[in-house]
Amino acid sequence: MTRNKKLNLISVLLALTAIAMIVVGIVMKIPAPAITGIGFLLIVWAIQVLK
Repeated sequence: MTRNKKLNLISVLLALTAIAMIVVGIVMKIPAPAITGIGFLLIVWAIQVLK
């Protein structure tokens, strides 16, 4: 697996986890998971920029 494929896989997994955490945070009305999900999305963005 090349470096770019690994980074893409990590990005997709982080994005899916982020979306799940945001949904859980909104449904349960808890800000912590939603904020963590937003942080994960920012990490995905940073990985894509640094590629």
